Amino acid sequence: MLSRRSFLTTFGAGIPALALLPARAEAPSRLSLACVYYDDVAPYSYLDTTTNTVKGILPDLLDALAETGDYSLTHRAYPWARAQGMVATGTADAFCCPVTADRSAYVHFAPTPVLTLAHAQIFFAADNPNADAIRAATRIEHLYKFRTVDFVGNGTADRIWKRHPRRIQVSEISSILAMLASGHADFYFADPMVTRFKLRELGLLHRITSIPGAYVENARRNDMKFGLRKTFPDARAIVEKVDEDIRSRISPSLHADIVARYTTLATDCADAVSGKG
Repeated sequence: MLSRRSFLTTFGAGIPALALLPARAEAPSRLSLACVYYDDVAPYSYLDTTTNTVKGILPDLLDALAETGDYSLTHRAYPWARAQGMVATGTADAFCCPVTADRSAYVHFAPTPVLTLAHAQIFFAADNPNADAIRAATRIEHLYKFRTVDFVGNGTADRIWKRHPRRIQVSEISSILAMLASGHADFYFADPMVTRFKLRELGLLHRITSIPGAYVENARRNDMKFGLRKTFPDARAIVEKVDEDIRSRISPSLHADIVARYTTLATDCADAVSGKG
C-alpha cells in the first residue's frame, strides 16, 4: 500500500507529463453579422408586424448564403435612412443595396450582386393633367417641369434627381403613391415590383399607370450588393468570403424559388427582377 508521502511524490511527478499534453482545441465561434433592411419595400424586405420579424427576398437570399457559410445573420428592419445610419455608426454591421459613393465611404461592397433589379419605370396617375406630357418625354430634362417624389434615404434618387428643381421627399412609399393619386406629385421613378406590390396593397393599382423610363438612366439597372461596415474586424476578408458564397450559392433556380415565395403574379417575377445580374 502506498503511503500518503509516496502517493504525493508519485502524483507530483506526473504533473509535468500532463502539462505537456496539448490543450483541447476550442471550437471556433461562428461569426455573427447584424444586417439591417428598409422596413417597407416588400417584396424585397419588410417588417412583418404580426410576428415582428423581417421577411422578404433579400433576407431569404442572405440566409441561403449563411446556411453553408462560416457566419450567421440577424435581421432587423427600420426606415431606410435610419438603417443606413446604423451601419455608418457601427450600431449594425451590414446591408444589401445599390452602391453609392456615400455608402462606399463606410462599407466594403461585395463585387457580385445578390440580385439585380429591373429597369425602373415612371409611375403617375392616369388622370394627371400632365400625363400626356410625361408620356411624351424622351430626355430626363423634359421631366424637370413636373413634381417628382421619392423617399428619404433613396441614394439612387439622390443621384438621378440632384438637378431636379421640383423634387419632394417623404418618409414612406405609401405617402408617395397617395400623393400621385391625389395630384400632389406628378411622377415617381421606381422599381416596378415594389411599386406594384404596394399599389395592390393600397387598392390603387387601377389609379396609377407606368411607362418605361430607360432614358432616365440610359438603361442602367441597379444591383443589390452586400455591404459590410469597414470598422468590422477583418471586414475586407469577410466580404471576399461572402462574395465567393454569392457566386457559388445563389443559383438561378434558388433565386427563382425565393422570388416565387413573395410574388403573386408570374409576370412580376419575369419582368421585375433578374437573378445574378
